[in-house]
Amino acid sequence: MASSSGALDAYSLTDISPESYLTWTKFTFPDGRDGKTAIAVSESHARMITALYTILIAVIFSVIWDMLLSLIVFVYTPKRMTRTNYITMITSWNSSDHLHAIPVLLEHALKVFWDILRNDNVMESTWKSFGLDVVILLLALGGWGGSLAMGLKFPDLLIIGSAAPVNPASVFYPDFHNKSLDARLANAQYSRETAARAFAGVEGYEGKIEQFVNLTISDRINTTNDSGEERYKIYYSYTVSGLDMGLQHLSHLTLHVQGQCNFEDSWYNKSMSGWYNKTEEFDGGDWEFYSVWPKNESDIKGLFELYSLRGWVPISRRQPPSAKFRLPQYTITSGNNTINLVTGRSYYSIMPSTASRFSFTASKDAWYATQNQSYFSLAELYPYEVKNGRPPLNCWEDNDWSYKSWRGTMANLIGSGDDELRAPVTLPLAIEVILSTQLAIPIIANLGMTNPASALKSANQATSPDNAIDAKSTSAATDMRRLILASFLATRDIFRAAVIAGTASASIKSSNILTTADGGYLEGTGDFIVVSRTVVALDFTQMIVVPATLACLLLIAVGLRLARKMTKLEGKPGRFRRFALYASGLQASQLYRLLDQALAGSGREPVWSNETGLVPFVSSSSPTDLPVPELQVATNDYGNGPRMVMGLRDQPPDQFGHPASSYFHDLSKVVTNSTEPASPEASPKATYTVELTEVQADIMDRKKHVYDSLTQEDYQS
Repeated sequence: MASSSGALDAYSLTDISPESYLTWTKFTFPDGRDGKTAIAVSESHARMITALYTILIAVIFSVIWDMLLSLIVFVYTPKRMTRTNYITMITSWNSSDHLHAIPVLLEHALKVFWDILRNDNVMESTWKSFGLDVVILLLALGGWGGSLAMGLKFPDLLIIGSAAPVNPASVFYPDFHNKSLDARLANAQYSRETAARAFAGVEGYEGKIEQFVNLTISDRINTTNDSGEERYKIYYSYTVSGLDMGLQHLSHLTLHVQGQCNFEDSWYNKSMSGWYNKTEEFDGGDWEFYSVWPKNESDIKGLFELYSLRGWVPISRRQPPSAKFRLPQYTITSGNNTINLVTGRSYYSIMPSTASRFSFTASKDAWYATQNQSYFSLAELYPYEVKNGRPPLNCWEDNDWSYKSWRGTMANLIGSGDDELRAPVTLPLAIEVILSTQLAIPIIANLGMTNPASALKSANQATSPDNAIDAKSTSAATDMRRLILASFLATRDIFRAAVIAGTASASIKSSNILTTADGGYLEGTGDFIVVSRTVVALDFTQMIVVPATLACLLLIAVGLRLARKMTKLEGKPGRFRRFALYASGLQASQLYRLLDQALAGSGREPVWSNETGLVPFVSSSSPTDLPVPELQVATNDYGNGPRMVMGLRDQPPDQFGHPASSYFHDLSKVVTNSTEPASPEASPKATYTVELTEVQADIMDRKKHVYDSLTQEDYQS
């Protein structure tokens, strides 16, 4: 038998009205442990919140990526780096996210690795350079994978169920001790609707509910008469926890139900069965009589005695099969006046009304044993009929309660029993009232007495107009299975029933026992939750942790940026100074600013501000007639296709943005004034000139121009 704990599913065809629960209210979502703090929202709001938090998680990983790069720059800040190292750092530093960095770093790492294998470009392609590529690539892959995994997993962490705290104003529970006409009508309506929902839930979700109930058929025997009818014993058990009931603060509270049923052929009173004229006690017609508990039997615990009862069921082909439930008369020898509360054990009997029903098929089951039917005119349609004298079931049921390591009866739980055996937990008054009244007798008997016409599964198979059944496909065991499943479901939904009744309480002329004289509600009236398809419970902890984590990371990131901005770059070089230098200088916008300043020369250098920030700004006092560095595509001298170059135009665009010159100076070609090649040991004052290449076809015949001379030091910078 599986436990239903943790499966807060609504096995009901009736959903809860939105007025019956509270949204945007913090509550405890039961989880079998100490519960989770949650907030209930509508399904549409839950979708928007989930999407928002998914975005926040993506931002968190983006900030983490930025902080990891800062850490790498802080740790890996040598005084000199190779061009390969610079490419790696610039690529990483200017990547907007992990996914953008992965293909670029992968391509660069493979190129470096290939050069190492070929022993090519040994000054640049080293294992150290390759290791830097691999470390940053792994971080990018880990960040991208973590962001993707959390984006997929987080909705399951955030959404913990489809439940909400009950609105106390919507809970209605009638006073079963009130004997007024209105109160009795209200009680009957409450019990009838509860039973109907339980049976409907079994019909709709039987396959899912049966895993929570243990039903065993054993000791099969055949009677000694010629018919060979079957007899067997029925054992059943199930548990229902506070989690299953939806109790916010009592998840560890558990009801343990265990029962047994035996067939009692000796209870059938054949001499009294037969035709009776109509009397005040019952309608006229054929009746079968039973002497229930014919001997004065003592309970196994010696606390009470069972007294004989007389029971009868009708023999009628005009009605589908049904069952009559009886509870014994008893005398309490000690304790309270309700058997189940004091001892945990109760007795009940079930008398089947199946005799003489037509059947398409033959059977030897205890309740559906057939014989050839006597109505010859219908024999072709219904060859069989159920025999008279079907044996009733004599059943007992134990209801024990537990809370963590404690175990006892309902009397011990509500504090009316032995003080030494009392439970270590105190039930809120509203919860105590509902549990003690609804479970004062076995709930299976309550369901059967409330809806006797639908108690048997075969009643749903009866076909009109003659209510014929298929006796071979049904049995007392299948009927009991349906009753036990309905009992489990009714026990599980014991508080849900009070909420559903609250929506119809306006039409019930009876007082709500859960209300107080001053218009309030008994303690615990709102201490349970209801499951609904239109509401979603969100984990409050997750809702706080995600934005708090993002806020902390952003605070750290902003602090690092402020520290970098406030760091003086001049002075004695140190690790943090070099970090601030690299963090600012590796920005693509700052690299462009450095190039522009280098190409402008020292004569009329453009004026920039915010040179250590994220984005440099061109000052209003900067010369307006300086050439602007531009990206262009030029023809490759070796005929291998076009190449991209950075160059200068003679003059900047005019005020309308139109080019003022047709000359484009390719900065990638550098020649010396001397006929001898330049050496690394050349004087810093050795000059270089930039050969200006004519790009456009219509000016190819114009003479070349020479740009400003640059010293070796300026060019290298």
